Amino acid sequence: MDITARSLGETKQKIDLLVCALFEGEKSPSKVLETLDKKAFQIGKLAVQQGRFSGKESEQFASYDGNVQVAKEVLFLGLGDKGKWTAEKLRKRVAGVLAYAKSQNAKSLRILAETFAGGPMDTQDTTEIIPETLDRADYRFDKYLTKKKDEPKREVKTVELLYSKKVQPSAIQKSITRARAIAEALNFTRTLINEPANLMPPRELARHAREVARAGKFRCQVLGPSEIKKLKMGGIIAVAQGSHEPAQFIIMEYGRAYKKHGTVCLVGKGVTFDTGGISIKPSRDMEKMKYDMSGAATVIGILKAVSRLKLPIHLVGLAPCVENMPGGGAQRPGDIIKFYNGKSAEVINTDAEGRLILADALAYSEKFKPKVLIDLATLTGACAVTFADKAIGVMSTDPALVQKIRKAGETTGERCWELPLWDEYFEIIKGHHSDIMNAGSGYGGTITAAMFLKEFVPIKSWAHLDIAGTAWVDSDKSYNARGATGVGVRLLLELFRNWK
Repeated sequence: MDITARSLGETKQKIDLLVCALFEGEKSPSKVLETLDKKAFQIGKLAVQQGRFSGKESEQFASYDGNVQVAKEVLFLGLGDKGKWTAEKLRKRVAGVLAYAKSQNAKSLRILAETFAGGPMDTQDTTEIIPETLDRADYRFDKYLTKKKDEPKREVKTVELLYSKKVQPSAIQKSITRARAIAEALNFTRTLINEPANLMPPRELARHAREVARAGKFRCQVLGPSEIKKLKMGGIIAVAQGSHEPAQFIIMEYGRAYKKHGTVCLVGKGVTFDTGGISIKPSRDMEKMKYDMSGAATVIGILKAVSRLKLPIHLVGLAPCVENMPGGGAQRPGDIIKFYNGKSAEVINTDAEGRLILADALAYSEKFKPKVLIDLATLTGACAVTFADKAIGVMSTDPALVQKIRKAGETTGERCWELPLWDEYFEIIKGHHSDIMNAGSGYGGTITAAMFLKEFVPIKSWAHLDIAGTAWVDSDKSYNARGATGVGVRLLLELFRNWK
């Protein structure tokens, strides 16, 4: 899909579909439309006057009129109350526009982007949200579907974002380029996660990380089983020992020139498939456990975007990658293991494996002396029970960091909500024969998992993001096709774009 910015004077060619938005209560379409095409403007104005269109939320009115010079079809969209207009509503409407264009087999699309500005959003905001959403909504993981040769493909090939002379097209084009770079990294992340576990084991995920680093010209090192063993990373070793697939520990480092401003370290859980191990999961929905490496894939995707956007930040990404299988060599409930930082844990439940590999990675982050440490993990089903797919669970030792993350979440639509890390929760997982247990009574599971991780955090400013409920969707939803959502990529990129 080719997405470009155009000013009114540059629009000569007749396209398939022209889109203009109206808020509820507006008596006629924008003057921008009147300048572009008087007939299209009159059609919209007449529809409002006759009560056929009022601009209510989700309302739309389409018209074919041969007298319209700039498009074969004009689509008027209702945005609802201007005071209640939000970025998330804009994303859903843009996704709807793309779906409508495809249903009409429109190959070319022209959007009057200024007509979508309102409420807290100005034209500059819409310039980033519209192209990013178009790319997100256009994504499908269909590479393994057999395609019929004579099957027609409905796709929008060109999109023009149209602006009046008040806006600088060069600035708009920069925003489009930035938005598409973010969307590209997001969709890349979604593909990594959507790949089946037989084709995306730890070694393959590590190969993709190397390719991203090579393209972005930053450092990437991958440690194998022997090196992991030398470092005495007992958590990674224990989880991986039941699988024929060797563990991999991915270390990515971008922006060393900015190290003097402080280092941010990201850690992502990379369980490429999780059977639960000896504490095996029920068979229902187990195929979705290919998504259990979403945290690791997100870290790789973020590094891809950061290098593309050339953000001025020293960023280290750590991704411990394993398969959790119930093989003959698998760890057992009751086993006691030691981690990189010397602490010990008793394995009560082998299906609480994510925290074991994250523990080693979090402890290892001390090597880079980060000022801030953030981890992402599809860690607990309890988080999905609490928030469904509506929010990311956040637990942190730094209230200021939580506020920054939550602000970025509100901006991107990847909303976050904080849960407590009170000392009393540690009593639930306090060890009897070891320092700590990897599972407790079952109550407060999201919090006790974070309390486990906290024992391995080497600095004061740390945040844990439990993305278990938000990492994938089971059916097509607006701009998210069934499968991985890539949640966390846009959230943390927003955080880093404004990083100080």
